[in-house]
Amino acid sequence: MKKAKTNTSFVKAALCAFGLCLSLCLFSQTTTNISGIVNTYHRVVEIIPAKACIRVSSTTGLNVNTPILLVQMKGASISTANNSTFGDTTSLNAAGSYEVGTICGIISDSVFLFHQLLNTYNVSTGKVQLVQFASYYSANVIDTVKAQPWDSTAGTGGVIALFATQDLTLNAPVYADSSGYRGGAYVLSNGTCSNIPAASSYVYNAASTGPQNGAYKGESVANLPPANNGGRGAPANGGGGGNNHNNSGGGGANLNAGGTGGGNSSSTGCSTTIRGEAGKPLQSWSGQKIFFGGGGGAGHANNGVYTKGGGHGGGIVFIWANRLIGNGQNISANGADGGQSQSDGAGGGGAGGTIIMHVSNYSGSASITANGGHGGNSDDGGNIKRCFGGGGGGSGGVIYFTGSTPATTNSVTGGAAGLETSRDPACAAIQAAAAGSNGQMISSYLFQASTTPASYCTAILPVELIYFRASVSGAQAQLKWKAGNPATVARFIIQKSSLAGSWKELGSVPATDGLLEYSFNDPAPSAGHNYYRLLIVEKNNTQFYSPTRQLFFNSNGISFSIIPNPAQDRISITGIIPPGTHPLVIHDISGKLVYSQTISQLPVTIQLPAMSPGIYLIKVDGISKKLVIR
Repeated sequence: MKKAKTNTSFVKAALCAFGLCLSLCLFSQTTTNISGIVNTYHRVVEIIPAKACIRVSSTTGLNVNTPILLVQMKGASISTANNSTFGDTTSLNAAGSYEVGTICGIISDSVFLFHQLLNTYNVSTGKVQLVQFASYYSANVIDTVKAQPWDSTAGTGGVIALFATQDLTLNAPVYADSSGYRGGAYVLSNGTCSNIPAASSYVYNAASTGPQNGAYKGESVANLPPANNGGRGAPANGGGGGNNHNNSGGGGANLNAGGTGGGNSSSTGCSTTIRGEAGKPLQSWSGQKIFFGGGGGAGHANNGVYTKGGGHGGGIVFIWANRLIGNGQNISANGADGGQSQSDGAGGGGAGGTIIMHVSNYSGSASITANGGHGGNSDDGGNIKRCFGGGGGGSGGVIYFTGSTPATTNSVTGGAAGLETSRDPACAAIQAAAAGSNGQMISSYLFQASTTPASYCTAILPVELIYFRASVSGAQAQLKWKAGNPATVARFIIQKSSLAGSWKELGSVPATDGLLEYSFNDPAPSAGHNYYRLLIVEKNNTQFYSPTRQLFFNSNGISFSIIPNPAQDRISITGIIPPGTHPLVIHDISGKLVYSQTISQLPVTIQLPAMSPGIYLIKVDGISKKLVIR
């Protein structure tokens, strides 16, 4: 089994790394029933890396502080030579590149992320999409959760991305079968046979008005011009189409190869064996890239009985949860079977897709599969001495597990080769189709996400918020902030959290045009750490979060704040202390004592001695605070 990077993080630690540790309470602590298509898909029209900004065709449905998956679906470079090298990948470029991020702000058609982007994407040719995770505290799948089918024209779909802070419970499947790259389309040829000369090219225009000399190839990570969309050559991980006459399509591929289509073994009439080639394996890049399963190639057909073209590849499934409760249900991204035929070439199977299981704990049985689709069966239909092989099988896909491979039922089996039935014994040697290769299961996987903060994300806030401060006032927490343009703001929602709890709303303060400064008191702070933030709601419903502020209230009755901080030569210490005398000391970063006195009440003003710029610690009865001297 192939190994990738080790990830020992618990899901909540991962949330903090990706900008979500302060947003868990946006989901009420309840279980949400889910079914159908739960994700939103957004075509990316421009990326501005310096601002961690992604412009999309529509921001409808997107939410601040929600994780997203950014992925490039196409854009690989391949050989287009009309020979056996056709479809070889010369460079993946950015095809398959992906990363997870978190939205910090939305302005017009622009989405801003908390962290800088890891990758460079090609928006003009790569069909880049942004998929918002369907995010919950806990979720219960009560009916099949499905992917919106991949739409190559729009450049969106084919992905399921689920996030649950706690449990994801399966009482129905999570299903991305046949949601990936499209199989080669079925076209009925006009029946003209190309034995002399044989239709031996690797590329044809499958939609030409003359006889179809090469059936449609399966879709892949490469963009094909119309002149190259048909014929036996396999375009990267897409299966090749069967050539004239009645040859079958090849199976699609993912990280591993598909199976070759079956050939024409007739001993009379049109008998040229030029079958669809197998989809070609993609480089794995140690999981830095993820792919749909390649589509199977279509079989060449002139009778039009049963044939349905190549099978679609499997989609992409990303499960991010603390615990998966399986209940014997399925999570799948299987490729579809190739189309059946009678007296024609059959379709190749689609390859299995990609599944990422970022799950800390598994409970109960579950089946996780990214299997290849079977090649279509070919019934010779009683045509004497005319025999046509089945379609090639699609390869298995890939499943990534955060930790070790769990004790679930996991499968990345390649699709079986299509069978040839009703075969006349007088036919020539059988030109059988091949099965798709098995896929891969990779443990200890760390998904792609940046941990480098994006400076522009915080730069958005000063337009709305000049400052936000928290200080101790007696036994209360006092919050003060200043808005730069309150005319655009509807209200400020004050939220609070502690180390042990989720965010909750303390209150709401309406914005007033012309009023810049606002305040709010928490009359009952908890013992220990108290975290405060503002949710700023604009009149156009755009939402931003302020930076988070922290206050500590000690259970022994000591709590204080330092004003100003940073300071120069004088500070005031406010807060609460019990009756009696208490030592107050200041040490430099090396531990050297630079100031001490005894206090009996707060507030107190201190004229500091000459102190070099740097970081110091003020301690009152063992409770320490950082002081910055500038």
